[in-house]
Amino acid sequence: MKTSPSEPAVGTPQPPVVAAEDKTVLRVQAEAAASGRSRRSMLFSYGPVVGVVVVLLLLAAVFVPSFLGAQNLLNVLQQMSIIGVVSIGMTCVILTGGIDLSVGAVLELTTVVFASALKGHVPVPLAILLALAIGGAAGLVNGIGSTVFRIQPFVMTLATLAIAEGIALAFTNGSTIYFTSSSGVVDFLGGGGIGPLSGEFVVFAVLVVIAWLVLRFVPFGRYIYAVGGSAETARLSGIRVKTVLCSTFVISGLCAAIAGIMTAARLGVGVPTAGGLTNLDAIAAVVIGGTSLMGGRGSIWGTVGGALVLAVISNVITLVGISPYQSEIIRGCVIVAAVLLGSIGVLRNRRRTRTST
Repeated sequence: MKTSPSEPAVGTPQPPVVAAEDKTVLRVQAEAAASGRSRRSMLFSYGPVVGVVVVLLLLAAVFVPSFLGAQNLLNVLQQMSIIGVVSIGMTCVILTGGIDLSVGAVLELTTVVFASALKGHVPVPLAILLALAIGGAAGLVNGIGSTVFRIQPFVMTLATLAIAEGIALAFTNGSTIYFTSSSGVVDFLGGGGIGPLSGEFVVFAVLVVIAWLVLRFVPFGRYIYAVGGSAETARLSGIRVKTVLCSTFVISGLCAAIAGIMTAARLGVGVPTAGGLTNLDAIAAVVIGGTSLMGGRGSIWGTVGGALVLAVISNVITLVGISPYQSEIIRGCVIVAAVLLGSIGVLRNRRRTRTST
């Protein structure tokens, strides 16, 4: 017996008919499950750094009662600001799978240039633009060297570190540059603020919000994650990988320049060795915050938590009066512990994801 094309053959199993209401229920259930997995992923991503911060705060409150003083807590926020600003740019670079070792030297160079400009009575806006131009140019050099000439970012930024540090020392002959300024911008960054919050922390907070908005809602932010996840896949998808990589290095240089301006304003002088271990502290803050050094995974809020961890450690060490030599040992141990906790959280998240799928 023949059947029309529109009629199924007798005995052929037919797919179950799902009503519109049932489809809606299934869709809602699927979205709820995806939301649940996303929340668990966020928990395991942010859990370790939040746990470290909470433990440090509790230990500090127990063993150093003066830590919970209102003024001291405001000092912690101020202490995390400069490293935090540098760490914002570092986060963008590391999310692409790169690294920037030059940020400390760029901070030093922009600090002395900004101080020299003010000493020479250059208008503050022009001095700020000059410092930002130097930071952006340093980042562009890193980006071009890493993408066009295919020099490994580690080597390229290490070379820029040496060059920028050498220029800063040669420019100042190794001496400190003193300046005076009655500018409201310098006063705001050096000792002013909004209410109880210091000007440095206000700038840091604004930059954090901007970075979060870009990484979360702007296509460029998604391109950063895509390049870090797989540069080749991103290229095949039409993303200009070299442009994205260069842009992240420029952002890192600009952030280092902003930190240099903040440093000069806080100290009231330009010190050619002000950078210190800023590059390592920035990398530590990013890694403590859960950003993968392989790229493609991390967040700006994790970096904020990492910067807070470092600031709390430094503050407690200062209050207790621990020797600077011993303090580095403590900082190193805490960083290792935080990174290990973050790695454990990532592994658990992957296992749960595989089990659920």
